[in-house]
Order: sequence, then structure tokens, then C-alpha cells
Amino acid sequence: MGTHIAVGLDGSDSSWKAFRQSMELASAKKVMLHVVSVQEDVLTSPSASEMIVAHETSKEKLQKIQKQAEELAKNEGVKVQNSVVKGNPVEAMVKYVKQNDIGVLVMGFTGHSSILGALLGTQAEKLVRHAPCTVMIVR
Repeated sequence: MGTHIAVGLDGSDSSWKAFRQSMELASAKKVMLHVVSVQEDVLTSPSASEMIVAHETSKEKLQKIQKQAEELAKNEGVKVQNSVVKGNPVEAMVKYVKQNDIGVLVMGFTGHSSILGALLGTQAEKLVRHAPCTVMIVR
């Protein structure tokens, strides 16, 4: 089992609750906290230029959210590693967990993206089934 903790953060209230919970856990265990945001692929758009704008806006939004998380963690003495990963939320999170020695993945109960917004449905089942670590869902 991995030694680090990861949290999915999309800026929703639920993901911030998960972030706070993961900070406490990382602080208690004295381990690195990976703050992971998934930039979902834009599948449909009338034009390529609109796809590029949507892509960049999403990336900028996620980077701003991660910067806020980094500052909060620093104030609590928690070391963080920020990452914005692209793709399908479940696949991207599972891949990140596998590649980064993650022992616990913390997720909010609801959120903006399809994974965080639908944790009661198929996405949650897939995440719990495929993640090679403990998955903690925060209400």
C-alpha cells in the first residue's frame, strides 16, 4: 500500500471538505498530500477555437483552486504536490494513484465534475472498484 494521500479537488464545497479532511489525515500521518484536479476532455463544441478556450479556462480555474489549496496546506504545515491531469475522471484518478504511491484517495461526495457530482452512481462504483488503494468519501 502506498504511503501518500491524494485528494480530488474541483472547487466544489464537497471537494473542499474532502481537502480539509485529507489535510488532517496527511498531517497526522506526516505524509505528502497530493492535490489532484481532473480536467475533463471537452467532447462536443461547435468549433475548435471554442474547444481551446474551454480547455484553457478549465485549466486556469483548476490551477487557481490548487494554488488556494497549497496556501491553506502551507499554513497548516502540510506538504502538498499539485497536479492537474487530463481525461476521464475515473481513469485519470486511478492512473494517478497507481503512479504516485497513493495509499488513501479522498473524494468529496458531490461536486462539479462527473466523478464528484455522481459519486452515488456508476462513477463511484468504478472508482472504488478500480483504485488500488483505500477510497474515502467525505460527506
